[in-house]
Amino acid sequence: MKQQLILGVAVLAAAQAGFAGPASADVPDGSGYSLAPTVGAPALTAQDCAADPGCAAVSPPLGAGQDDWPALSAAVASAAARGTSTAPATVLLPAGVYTMKKPLSLPPNVNLRGSGMTATTLLIATGSHAAFGYSFLVRPDDKAAAVANSTNLVSDLAVNGNCKAGAGLTADAVQPAAACDHGAGNNVGGGVSAGDRWTVQHVRFTNLEYFKLWIRGTKGVRAVDNRFDNLGGAGSGDEDNIGGGGNATDTLVSDNQYDGTELGNALDFTNARSLTLRHNTVYTDPRMLGWFNRADNGSIFLEAVTDSEISDNLLHGGHIVLKTNADYSHTGTNKDVTNPARNVVRGNRLVGSYFAGITVGYNDYLDPDGTTGRVDAAVDPADTTNHTLWSGGGNQIVGNVITGADEGGILVYGCYEAAKSVADTIAGNTVENASANGASYSTGCGTFDSAGIGLSIGRGDRIYGNHITGGGLPSTWYGVQIGSRTAKTVPGGTVLTDPSGAYADNDLTAAAVGPYRYGRGTPESPVAEAGTLTADGAKLTWREAYPLANVWVGGYRVYRGGTLVADLPVGSPAVPGNLLTEEGATLETGLGGWTAAGGSSVSRVTGAPAPGVGAASLAITATKAGQIGATGPATPVTAGQTYTAVASFQAGAQASGRRVRTGVVWLDAAGTAISSRVFSGNASTVDGPDRWMTSSYAVQAPAGAAYARVLSAVDNCVLGETHLMDRIGLVAGTATEGWTDPSGTPGAAYQVVAYQVGGPVGSEYSIPTPITVS
Repeated sequence: MKQQLILGVAVLAAAQAGFAGPASADVPDGSGYSLAPTVGAPALTAQDCAADPGCAAVSPPLGAGQDDWPALSAAVASAAARGTSTAPATVLLPAGVYTMKKPLSLPPNVNLRGSGMTATTLLIATGSHAAFGYSFLVRPDDKAAAVANSTNLVSDLAVNGNCKAGAGLTADAVQPAAACDHGAGNNVGGGVSAGDRWTVQHVRFTNLEYFKLWIRGTKGVRAVDNRFDNLGGAGSGDEDNIGGGGNATDTLVSDNQYDGTELGNALDFTNARSLTLRHNTVYTDPRMLGWFNRADNGSIFLEAVTDSEISDNLLHGGHIVLKTNADYSHTGTNKDVTNPARNVVRGNRLVGSYFAGITVGYNDYLDPDGTTGRVDAAVDPADTTNHTLWSGGGNQIVGNVITGADEGGILVYGCYEAAKSVADTIAGNTVENASANGASYSTGCGTFDSAGIGLSIGRGDRIYGNHITGGGLPSTWYGVQIGSRTAKTVPGGTVLTDPSGAYADNDLTAAAVGPYRYGRGTPESPVAEAGTLTADGAKLTWREAYPLANVWVGGYRVYRGGTLVADLPVGSPAVPGNLLTEEGATLETGLGGWTAAGGSSVSRVTGAPAPGVGAASLAITATKAGQIGATGPATPVTAGQTYTAVASFQAGAQASGRRVRTGVVWLDAAGTAISSRVFSGNASTVDGPDRWMTSSYAVQAPAGAAYARVLSAVDNCVLGETHLMDRIGLVAGTATEGWTDPSGTPGAAYQVVAYQVGGPVGSEYSIPTPITVS
């Protein structure tokens, strides 16, 4: 633990020095993509090859679709005879398109070098795709694993899978093909499969229907300054651009570029460690999502990846995901579950992510006996029933800049508490205008509500020094959410200040609703009714938020375009469309026709009204133990119409909180009751001396109904206790809340939030409910 904390200080100090991302960080999507190399040595020339006894140039390609594989294979075999680990041999390919009917197997210590990404191309021959099923244009030969300390270099050429016949040979900005021509289906014709200590550099991957660059079970692979695109009308399968199915170690992926026409994830590794992913630039074109019916492109998925660094990358549209391998079939390397651990995600810039910007997920699966894995227990190969769960944590997400992510900035969540055993650090990040896609989103293990940073698992996690802004619509409603609604896990002991003093506290003042949000015990959202435009401005109406146990709705806030424009404690001062008289609704001038129910007395009192509702209220006092209440005046109604009765209650100073309920009784034209008294059945509407509790009840008027009386009931009272009643209403329909914006305009976007005051964690807020004025 001490070593980890020391590492944390060093990483945070580096992040504090400033964002060190690529120079092209502000380039609009796609315009910075180039097929010119940016790092590393230039392409080998014929003159340099001639001067090197270990280098041999092959003849130019045959052309006209003739098979160049025999000549290439012979040149590679000749090079293998002279190449050693200390002096690898080189095969140089002059400019031209080399057509191949078979994969080219590269022995250890043989380099395959072209004359440039735009000069030399390896192309799958038309009609030859059957030879490339689950295989690649260039791959290691079967001897690779037996040669210690071997190296290979594949560089300065393009690999073209001929997915769309004849396409991808240029960089023209033509719409990519939606399907391949050869009809062989997916998983046919990948680009390069790397072996141990391979370097793949200055290679353009295009027009491929299988994995573009495959890194699996390898050591020491370097993928540097490559290009991934579907330009020139090229087609593509949706397999990852760089993928790895397990057990790769010591891998470097740096300075690569992905054009907006690329399809699939930028990188997806499973069961890997010691990965360094840095200085890569990913562009995505939103049109690709519609053309290929995809929800996402250009993202980085690290599944069961540990002890790795993801730094200084630029992603337009994509996001970074750290998660487990629990979602795979539970066999082989995925029988046991590894959670993300000891990874550093630093200095990345993510613009317009289609989901959340950065997510860290902790999970497991259940064995046939219904139990989770044995936590951090030694793997038992002989045990075919139970699996091991390697817990995670100790990840550091620092110094990243996330702008306009659709579903939150940074989310750390879990499905099982045991899946995480070490605290994470989230510090020094800037999150701007997160949650563009909506007010609430599910991780599969709980729900977050428009938060810049969300945490729902772990003990002692550190969240500090972050800067979160809302900036209008799309808006970030909450700065940091600690705890997820409906989550299976609950965080505890979260540290919100920097113990080392290197960072200030979180800067969350620009969050639209509140700086901190606690996911459990939050109010339900109000339900919007149709907004209409009045002569005075925008008239908004909505239903009461449904009360939950120990979650009382203290009132509502109204936002226009993410800016607070109204605060309505208890509710709007007037019930919109109220059919009761002003006196019957607010008791400002008298009892308004209210009478006592059995076991009760009623009186009008002043000085203790519901906030914003005049100066008076109705006091209901118990004249005997049991249920007390009051009956309102007869109000004309129409049979068949739905009506909602509503009232707010507060326990008197000497009274305990009681269940309070609103109801109705129907009368015929003669004033005779034609139905039993009916009340709300919500058991969570409990008032108290410190709060007003609103109860509403919607029901359809029965046949023959001409009048209705609003009823109230307070359960289980003792003799002499008093409860106050105010802001009473009966409305046609279900909207009992409303607000009119005098400066409203047609098409304006509003949001309404229900809030609880005085709960276990202070003020808590619902998911915002959008209302657009017609």
